[in-house]
Amino acid sequence: MQKELLDKEVLAMYDVRGIQNYIFRTNYVKEIIGASAIVENIILDGMKKMLSEKEEWNKECFLMDWETEWKYEETIFGNSSIQMQVLFIGGGNSYVLFKNGSICSEVNRYLSKYILDQTYSLQLAVAVVEYTGSYQKDYLKINEEMQNVKARMPKSTPLGAQPFMAADTVTGYPFTKYYDGKYLSTESYRKRKNYERVFHEDAEKILDNMVTKKGDSSMLAVVHIDGNNMGKRIREIMEDKDDYLEAVRAMKTISVNIREGFQSAFQEMAEYIDRELSDRIRTDRKGKLYRKLILAGDDVTFICNPLAVIHAVSVFLKSVGKNRMYEEAGLTEKENHKKYGFSACGGIAFFNSHFPLSDAYEVAEACCNSAKERAKLSCNRDSDGNIGSFLDYQLCTHISAANLKKYRRKHDVSAEDGTAIIMRPYYVNNPLLDGFSDMNQINEKYDLEILCRTVESFQSDMPRSHAKKLRGYCAVGKQAVEKYITFIKSRKISIPETSRTYWYDALEIMDFYLKKEEVQNETEDKAVE
Repeated sequence: MQKELLDKEVLAMYDVRGIQNYIFRTNYVKEIIGASAIVENIILDGMKKMLSEKEEWNKECFLMDWETEWKYEETIFGNSSIQMQVLFIGGGNSYVLFKNGSICSEVNRYLSKYILDQTYSLQLAVAVVEYTGSYQKDYLKINEEMQNVKARMPKSTPLGAQPFMAADTVTGYPFTKYYDGKYLSTESYRKRKNYERVFHEDAEKILDNMVTKKGDSSMLAVVHIDGNNMGKRIREIMEDKDDYLEAVRAMKTISVNIREGFQSAFQEMAEYIDRELSDRIRTDRKGKLYRKLILAGDDVTFICNPLAVIHAVSVFLKSVGKNRMYEEAGLTEKENHKKYGFSACGGIAFFNSHFPLSDAYEVAEACCNSAKERAKLSCNRDSDGNIGSFLDYQLCTHISAANLKKYRRKHDVSAEDGTAIIMRPYYVNNPLLDGFSDMNQINEKYDLEILCRTVESFQSDMPRSHAKKLRGYCAVGKQAVEKYITFIKSRKISIPETSRTYWYDALEIMDFYLKKEEVQNETEDKAVE
């Protein structure tokens, strides 16, 4: 921190680097959950711990409850005795205003050590600029300073194992503890200890307990969901706000709405799975069909039974589409949703329960990025430039997530002429948009419902052995498909009425999909009882 800022009012921005990699740098669910809980509120947790240790500091002069409604005279802007105030936390960053740069310097040193102690390997990036009273000026300057700080920061990591040491095969860190029946590195040990703190009895922690039938189908699905264009939408909302109090209140509203919107979508999805799918899928063991791994703002990751996952992600994306990040005075409800409504994209990786979870997550993340690429194409946006919710999926066999595009260019093409045989990503129709957006009509050919109807048609009308052969012929080429269709028609076997461009995608997941009519019939039977 620059010396000339030590006796001035300053704005500080905090960013913990490498969080996603830290969370998924393991193949154990316990460690993923423990790591996620460690970093969830690590900046605030560190500040609160520091305040509890600083007996000479007046606790009432340090405001950290940023989500509550403020009165001007109770803020750092209107009360000269306030020394520090957390303005808002959003997009993975924390913004804090200090009355004195020297206090900021103490907090920075403490937080850097605290984060290292708690995580073992994460670094804290801190940017500090002089407070000018102009939100626009300070916000632009501090984000520019943060980019410079990150560019200058050396990428330091803990000392790895020496040749004579036993080491963790994933991280390369030496074993330092024996805990939970295993030799663990310090990082893994801290993750597991924290898992015990956040463990819930009703949450599934054993992957094999979420498979459809152990010994028969050991497949699972990991899902990664991320909000669309959040940064751009926030900048558009904030571009005309220069008054600090007005701007901070707006950012606080946005941050809280993003968090609550995605949390409520996850809750609605979870209730749907428990209510509509659990009895239908689970036949030989009790427990949940899903396990939340990360639910932080618009960043969501969970594990799910494969038969439920397409329905689950569809429900989530439709539910999150009901929410919005901001509400502008003078606009109707429809106008507000049109301008500030949420959308998100999801990626699904189907994997064997003993497949490395960290690799499966990377596939899901790559699928999410693939969905975003299609969503952002100008031809798939509505007339106002807004983007919709898409999902993509991939079966994990020997695939490398970093090479998803390369893999598809090589494997998901016709051997006959090299044309693509997959249609995905798919669009999740949002009925709420009807009447004030043409999004649903524009993306009609990518509608997830078409894929679902195609899957159900194959499940109902075609023996599984023929369906699997047809999948293989789709990869060969059109002539091979035509020849096989002629054969199965001669056996009085029906084929789907949907376009053949959806067939390969449907055939890939027909074993990992629960027919909707079965779900509905089950619900209707319960209603009659």
